[in-house]
Amino acid sequence: MADRDERYYRSCLDHYHVSRRGLFRGLFGGLKNSQPQQQIAVLRDIARPPTALDEALFTALCNGCKACEQQCSQQVIEWGDDNKPQLNLDYNHCTQCAECQRVCPTSALSSPIADTEYRPIFSAGCLNRVSGHCQTCVEQCPQQALTINNNQQPQVDSNRCDGCGLCRSNCYIGAVTLALIIVT
Repeated sequence: MADRDERYYRSCLDHYHVSRRGLFRGLFGGLKNSQPQQQIAVLRDIARPPTALDEALFTALCNGCKACEQQCSQQVIEWGDDNKPQLNLDYNHCTQCAECQRVCPTSALSSPIADTEYRPIFSAGCLNRVSGHCQTCVEQCPQQALTINNNQQPQVDSNRCDGCGLCRSNCYIGAVTLALIIVT
């Protein structure tokens, strides 16, 4: 390739005339295209194991190996219709032991935040609301996320609650249900 000198570049500039408007349009058009695109958030409608990444990333990374289900000592991880793990806290609670995270080969369960995104909801039949003498859920909460006043339903601090479901497991009258609530 021949060396290009000043005459070559002068010839190119004479041949390709660029107006000021064209120059700025090219510069700002490139700048506009270089801006990062806005991420689309996918909201979770199925409870996942406690250290699952955001739903879009989790579903992209999880390969359906079932290692987390086999390793779960509480047997609260089951396989969903989407061939991905989901939590079922109907009969037990999650101890947040992180064994599912440890055995995950794809890092789909590598979030530093261990939260199932379940939150307790207390029915009108809660004994504390009826008689004012039950503190079972408050005493059993490992995160101390529940507060209770006499003759009132327990209150949940959603930022402290990790959705383990221990309050539901220990409520002997079944006044606690769990709902999937995304905490922002």
